[in-house]
Amino acid sequence: MPHSTVTPDTVFRPSPASGQESAFSFGEPPQRLSEQQQYKRLIDAEAARQGIPLAHLADRLHMHRTRLHKVIRQTRALKDELRDRLFAELGIDHVRAKFSVALLHDYTAYGEQAVFLACEGLKSFYCEVATCRRGEIQVDLRPAIIHEALRKAYEMLLSHQARVLEHNRTLQA
Repeated sequence: MPHSTVTPDTVFRPSPASGQESAFSFGEPPQRLSEQQQYKRLIDAEAARQGIPLAHLADRLHMHRTRLHKVIRQTRALKDELRDRLFAELGIDHVRAKFSVALLHDYTAYGEQAVFLACEGLKSFYCEVATCRRGEIQVDLRPAIIHEALRKAYEMLLSHQARVLEHNRTLQA
C-alpha cells in the first residue's frame, strides 16, 4: 500500500540538507527584504496606485515632506505609530498587510483577490490571537461581508414584517 509509509513521523521529520545543490538552482537565491522594508514598499505602492504623491501624504499627516520621503524611500526606520497612521490614511487593511508581509513575504500579494479572500476568512482568528497575546479579552470580530449580510437580512425582515402587517389590515377591513 503506497500510503502506509505516510505517518506523522515521516511527514513532519525535517529532511536532511543535501551536500550538493539542486539541478534546478540557478544562481544565488534573491535576498529577502525585511518586514520593515516590505511595509515601506507596500505603502509606497499603495500611494502610487491611488495616485497620491508622498508630499501630499506628508501634508495630510502634518509632517515634513523630507522626513516622510526618507522613511519610505530611504533608510530611516518606519515606526509602528507612523505605519499605523499611513495605513489609516491610505486605507490599508492591517490584517491583510500583515499576512502579505509577515507570512507570505511578498508585499505585492496585498492586492491579490486570493489573499483578500483568505484574509477575510482568517481575520477574526488573527484578531483573536493578537488580542490574546496582549492579554485582552475581546468580542469575536466578524468580517465586513458578514456585517453587510446581517444588515441586509435585518432590513429584509423588517420590510417583510411591515408588508405582513399591511396585508393583515387589508384582510381584516
